[in-house]
This record gives sequence, C-alpha cells and structure tokens, in this order.
Amino acid sequence: MIRALPFLLAAVALCAAGPARATYRLGPGDVVEVSVLGVQDYRRRVTVDVDGAVALPLVGEIPAEGLAVGDLRRRITEGLVAGRALKNPDVTVELVEYRPFYVSGDVARPGAIPYRPGLTARVAVALAGGYDALRFRSENPLLLAPEIRGQYEAAWVELLRRQARFLTLTAEADGKDTADLSSLSAAPLQPGTVAALAASEARDLKARVADFARQKLFQERALDRLKANVADLETSAQQQEVIVGRQREAVERSSLSFAKGVSPVMRAEEENRALAALSSQFQETTARLVAARKERDEAARGVERLVEERRQRLLREGQDALVDVERLRSQVKASGERLLYAGAVKAQVQRGGRGPDLVVHRRVEGAMQAIAVAEDGELLPGDVLDVAIRPDLSVFAPGQ
Repeated sequence: MIRALPFLLAAVALCAAGPARATYRLGPGDVVEVSVLGVQDYRRRVTVDVDGAVALPLVGEIPAEGLAVGDLRRRITEGLVAGRALKNPDVTVELVEYRPFYVSGDVARPGAIPYRPGLTARVAVALAGGYDALRFRSENPLLLAPEIRGQYEAAWVELLRRQARFLTLTAEADGKDTADLSSLSAAPLQPGTVAALAASEARDLKARVADFARQKLFQERALDRLKANVADLETSAQQQEVIVGRQREAVERSSLSFAKGVSPVMRAEEENRALAALSSQFQETTARLVAARKERDEAARGVERLVEERRQRLLREGQDALVDVERLRSQVKASGERLLYAGAVKAQVQRGGRGPDLVVHRRVEGAMQAIAVAEDGELLPGDVLDVAIRPDLSVFAPGQ
C-alpha cells in the first residue's frame, strides 16, 4: 500500500491536469498569433517574453503570463479600443506553439524539448534518447560487465602499486628501510593480491636502501683513504720542512767557516748540494699534498652529491607517484561508475522490469511541486521531468 502511494498521488495530480489543459495558462516561451478581422496588416505571431508580456502594435506591451487565451484576447481588444486605434475590433488569439518542457537525469540527451498536446512521460523519455543507463551508449553492459570489472580491478591494482611506492619512497626519504603499508588492506581486492603487492614493495625498499648504503660506504672508504694519504703527506712535509731548515743552517755554518778559512770550499759545495736535494724533495711532497687535498675535497663533495642526488630523486619520484595516485583515482572512479551502470541494468532485470523513478517538477499556483508519475502520465508545457535510475551498488564488486 505504501509503495502505491506515489502513483496514487500522481493519478490525482494528472486527473487535475484535465481542467488545467482546458483553461491553459500562458507563460514565457508560448507563441500566440494575434489577428483582427478586416485588418489585413494586423496579423502578428509573438512570443511571451521572459517578463511574461507580449508586444503588439497600437497597444504596446500587455502582461500575458498566467492568462488564458480568451483573457489575453479581451485585454488586446480593450487596448485597441482604449487607444482609439480601431472601433469594435474583432480580435482573434490562437496558441500556435507551446513553451517547451525539460527532461533531466538518466537520459541520453537531457534538455529542452518542444511540447505537443497529450505528451506522456514515456514519449518524453523517448524524445530525450531513452534511458541512458539502459542504453549504456549503445553497448550492452551485461555483456561488457566482465571486461568492465577487469578494468576496474586493474585500475585498483595499479593505484595500489603507486600508493605503495609513494609510501616506501616517503619512508626511504626518512632514512628507514621499512614502511607502514597497512593502509593498503582497505582496497577492495583479494587479500592475497594486496599482500603480494605490499611484500614486493617492501623488498624493493630494502634493496634500494641497501644499494645506497653500499654506494655510500664505498665512497666513504675511498674518502677515508684519501684523508689518510693527506695526513701522511702532511706529516712528511712537516718533517721535510724541519730537515730543510736544519740543512740551511748547516749551509750557513759551512759558508761562515769557509769565509774564515777554517773549512775547504768542497765542504760548502756539498752542503749546498744537499740543501738543493732536500728542497726539491720538500717541493715535490708539497705538490703531492696539494693534489691529495684536492682529491680528498672532491671525494668529500662526491659523498655529499650522492646524498643530495638521492634526496632529489626521492623527492621527484615521490611527487610523480603522488600525481599518478591522483590520476589513477580518477580512473578507478570512472571504472566504478561504469560498473554502477552495469549494476543498474542488472538491478532493473532483477526487479522484473520495473521502470525508473519519474518525478515531474511543476509550478502550481506560483509554487513548484514535485509529482511522482508513471510512464503513461501526461506532461504539461514548462514541466521538468526528472529521470532517476537507482543502481544496485552490490551487483558487482571486485574479488567476487
């Protein structure tokens, strides 16, 4: 009894529409033809404008919204008489074109449609291209359902993979070799699939972290060797500098003794040759020390570059993964909507062919009213027919 209530209300509303058609009220969009008997040039086809008025020669604008055709005829006659344009004019007013009605919701081509007397909701839906969910863009969704479901699950798998990659990249950037992937279990996929994806990404994270650790350790060991070499050369240079200083002192003493005639000239020459050799060794060690320091500094910058390049790579890959996640969310949503359409068709079949919900939005005495109608219910100009197909959300689901 409760289910029949909307249709009983619709029947009452449609029965009340009979008198309304007999005393049809004009509104914006209606087209009327006005003529005066015996006045050849006074024949006008005018449209009721958005302000609800019609504009005619000799009388100007006349309010027409809400008037019956006969009322409008009387007003035009009164206007012609009051303006003394015509005496006893015989005015004829005909409604030649109704204002359109509108169809919205689950139809192929929603929008405005010209009205014809006796139009029913069934005909209106047909003029709007038919039920969109049942037509499914000229394809059979029941036959395509396995393919659509496969696309839906594939989109979810790819989304899950990119989500897992984003989580592992975030953990890697934080210096961790494990990531919390528990949020992936909420995906509507088989638990085994989710677990396999999580395990694969976890292994990949550990491999990436271990590989970076090896690279960094290798460069750090090379840097340590270079630091040790620099330290040895610095020690050698310091020792040689001391020896060179002592040899200079020896040369000075030898030169002083030679000047006094105490030592022979050969002694002074030997001391000078020794000083030259030691100075050459010191200069060579100093040059090697400069080169070793440069190599050490370059190796240190190499370690810094390795760390910085990894940080930049993780940031870039994390951003790319986040963009992919959002893109794949849209794909999952689109595939899910196609599944809902397919589910709607199956739901209609399971309900024994009961049609969708049809509601007419109609202005009655200045107020909009929503009236549930059957497919054979009649429409009026200016009506808005809303078509809604309620899909069965549980018809298809991943993993079933």
